[in-house]
Amino acid sequence: MKKLAFLAVSLAALAAPAAAQTVETGTTEWDKLPPAKIGSDDVDYNRLVRWAATELANPACKGTGMRPTKFDIDEPYAVLVEPTGEVKRIIVREMGCPGLNTVIGSTLVDMVKRGKFRPTGQSQAYWYGGRLSFAASESVPR
Repeated sequence: MKKLAFLAVSLAALAAPAAAQTVETGTTEWDKLPPAKIGSDDVDYNRLVRWAATELANPACKGTGMRPTKFDIDEPYAVLVEPTGEVKRIIVREMGCPGLNTVIGSTLVDMVKRGKFRPTGQSQAYWYGGRLSFAASESVPR
């Protein structure tokens, strides 16, 4: 019976997801961060455009100079990366629109889950930066 209980606990531990990344809004000197080492860029930009358009239609969104049918998003981010490539923290710039912060943060978390951030070669965790860019124009159908 004890062996069965131990086995169940062991399997549950194996099935538990890796520690979730902390995503925060904040600011830093984005351009001074060394570029993050990432794998191939296979982000679904059409999905991001549709998602951002939905968020920009929300009255709580105060994204300056953007509207659901026309926007240009070029957002910096910072990631705290362990030598193994494991991301511990993600910081995105406050955009004045909680939904857009979620779009950017969730996209980065998805990239982490898919192993897009590479080992750093450093001896300790280090901050790296990057940008997530996409746009929509009224003349381009989505």
